[in-house]
This record gives sequence, C-alpha cells and structure tokens, in this order.
Amino acid sequence: MNTKLFKWIMIIFFPVMILLIPVPSGFTQDAWNLFAIYVGAILGIMLRPVPEPVIMLIAISITSLWLKKMDLVLSGFSNGTAWLVFTAFTLSQAFSTTGLGKRVAYILIGKLGQSTLGLGYAFALTDALISPATPSNTARTAGIVYPIFQSVSVTLGSEPGKTGRKIGAYLNLLAYQISMTTSCLFVTATASNIIVVLFAKDILHVDVTWLTWAYAAFVPVMLVLAIIPYLVYKIYPPEIKKIDNYREISREGLLRLGAVSKNEKILAGLFIAAVIGWSTMEFTHFDAAAISIAFVSSALLTGIITWEGILKSGNAWSTFLWYGGIIGLATSLSKAKFFVSLAGAIGTYVQFSGYNHYLVFAFILFISIAVRYAFASTAAYATSFVPVLFTLGVAANLPAMPLALLLGISLTWGALVTHYGGAAGPVLYGAGYVDQVTWWKVGTVVVMVHYLVTIGIGLPYWKLLGLW
Repeated sequence: MNTKLFKWIMIIFFPVMILLIPVPSGFTQDAWNLFAIYVGAILGIMLRPVPEPVIMLIAISITSLWLKKMDLVLSGFSNGTAWLVFTAFTLSQAFSTTGLGKRVAYILIGKLGQSTLGLGYAFALTDALISPATPSNTARTAGIVYPIFQSVSVTLGSEPGKTGRKIGAYLNLLAYQISMTTSCLFVTATASNIIVVLFAKDILHVDVTWLTWAYAAFVPVMLVLAIIPYLVYKIYPPEIKKIDNYREISREGLLRLGAVSKNEKILAGLFIAAVIGWSTMEFTHFDAAAISIAFVSSALLTGIITWEGILKSGNAWSTFLWYGGIIGLATSLSKAKFFVSLAGAIGTYVQFSGYNHYLVFAFILFISIAVRYAFASTAAYATSFVPVLFTLGVAANLPAMPLALLLGISLTWGALVTHYGGAAGPVLYGAGYVDQVTWWKVGTVVVMVHYLVTIGIGLPYWKLLGLW
C-alpha cells in the first residue's frame, strides 16, 4: 500500500472509531467530538503525510464547520505563546545573519580550545548563551554552532569514516547532548516548551512564567550541562586530546568575520535588553510575547533584519500556523472540560493515595522517558502525551508547579534516548560520524544523569525556592 495513503487511513480511522464509541460518563458530546478531532490532528503531526500547517488548517476547518466553534479554535492565533514562538524565530534569524553567534563561538574557542575537552565546554557555553533567543535547536546547534566546530574537526583531519574518532565523532555526539540540554534552560530555547506551558495553564491551572522556568531550570540543567562534555569525553574519548593551533583557528575565524559590525552591537544590546525584560516580568508585569515583539520591531527599525527576510522565514510562519492551531484546539478542549473529565476518569481507576510525592514524581518522569522511543519529535510528544501525564498528576493530587516544571524541563533531554527524538538529531546523526548503537548508548547514559539530578536535586531545589 502507498505509504502516504496508509498514513491518511490511520489519521481518519482513529478519530472515526472514537466518534463511534458512546460518549463515556462524565464527558460532554462537544468534548468528545473535539477529542476526536484533536487525535486526528496529533496523528497528522506525528505521521506527516503533509506539512503540519496543512494538518492544522484541516482540523480548524472541521472544527469550525462541524462544531461551529470558529472563534474558539482561532483563539490560538491571538495567544501570546504563539507570537512568542514566531518572534523568537526572528531573533534566531538575526543571530545567523549578523554573524554574532559565530563570533561568540570563535571567541570561546580562542579562550577554551587548547584541549578537546575545552573545545567541548566552548561548544556548551556558546549554545547556552544564545539559547534564550533561538527557539529551534536545529537552527541553533545544527545551523549556527555545530558547523563551526565541525570545521575545526575537518581542519584537524577528522572526517566521517576512518578518521572520525580523532575528534569529529566526539564533537558530533556531544552536540546533540548539549543541544537537547540547553533547550530546556529557557522557555524560549525551543518552541515545544511553549506547548508544555500552555497545557500547564489549561490542565494544572498554573502559570509558568519565563523567569520561573529560568531559575527553576538553572541549577539542575546547568549542573548536567557542566557534566556532559566530561562525561562524553570519558565514555567516548577522542584520539586527539590537545589542540596546539586553537588560537590560530579562532583568529582565522574572527578574521573571516571581520571587525564587529554595527548590526552585531545593536543585536547584542537588544538581546541583553530582551533577557532583562524576560527576567523582570514579575516586577514589570510585561508579557513575554510583548517583549519579543518589541525586540523584533526594534530589530526591523535598526535594520539588523528586514521584513523581506521575515517573509522568507518559512519555518517561522509554518510554526506559527500549526502552533496557533494546536493552541486553539487545546483551548477548546479545556473550555469543554475535557481534561477535568479525563482526570476524574483516571482517578477512578488509578490510586496514588499513600504514596510519597517524590515517588510519584519519579514514576511519572520515568514513564515520560520510556515512551520516547515512540515519538519522532518533541512537539508530537508534547501535544499528545504531556496532557495525559498532567492529567495523571492531577488524579494523584500532585502539586501543580513542580509537575509542570518536571515535564517541561525534561521535554527535550528525554529525547536523547534516540537519534530521532528531536529535530536536531537526524541532522547531526546524518553527518555520519557516529553509529546508531553508540548514539543510543551515550544518550541513555546522559538521560540517566539528567533523571537522577532532576529528581535528587531539582525537586528539593524547587521546594527550597518555594515553588511547592
């Protein structure tokens, strides 16, 4: 059978089966119908017979024409989170076009690149520094940072194949571990984080702000980020340990970039202002999306990006369209009390009374990692499985904020168990430096470290902060 046809059959079959089932007790007909459409949309995003925006347009059309809920389903496009994602893609474009991201990388190579391990830490620092403004780890790591470090590998005679283990394989494997770790440092570090924040508000009734996420993630995530270069260095050691010409590599890279341009200086100033704005929202009461839109407006006025450039940013528009659509559908489900009914149904069959909250948190986090082999993107996992885990947490009477942070911060690093769990994975794995077995083994070890640090240090740290 034609693969595309089979995918469409699956996308249609499961919603139809849901509609044929009598509406369960506790659910309204509206909620059940919306659930069927939502399942079809999620299957479409996972199977991708057509691009995600097309899937969402179909789902919006069905919801609007059949259920007469056009205003509600389109509300996602007026939601600040959708605009936060869109504008953050524009910030990422600015880092790429001005060359500021590359300059930061070359400067750090000059400071830390005397050894392969130092080069690994330079990679981690570069990725972390630009992560607040790059909501695509594919664009950030695979598009801005990794190509620089790959060129270092080639310069040192390490290419895919026989010479890969010199240094290239280490940096290639490390890139993915770092990318999926820096992606959970900030809400704006990857677009899928926004989905978790949305469901946290709709299901857990808790508002995870940019600042709350940042200071909650800082200790557990930065601790693991500090461990990863050394850990990968030990379990998958490169043959080259010292880099004698690291200053030359840094100098040549900076020479190619030329003197610091006016646009780079403006971008650096705007970026610092945006981070300060996001960090002080609890005092200024500014919205994160409003700060991002102000950043983009300023970038357009100063000429560091152009409107024509924004129009050409297909990823930004595509992501805005399908994120806005999924937010609208999720909001519709929430308004129809679907998640409340689901929590009640789960609570009838699953009992956690008498269990320590830490044990239940550990169990839910373990489940969230174990299912990752079935998901080919963090977005698919976030839209389909995070609501289930949130609802399970509600049924278990878990405190809302730590549950939201637990599943939010683990969203990207949980994908490290495979080479396809995050969009950056296939790009980096496709470079050909590392075999699949090694990729999965190292990823699993890093996930175990993340898991232990999050449960053992993250949860107590959040309690110390007064988040639960």
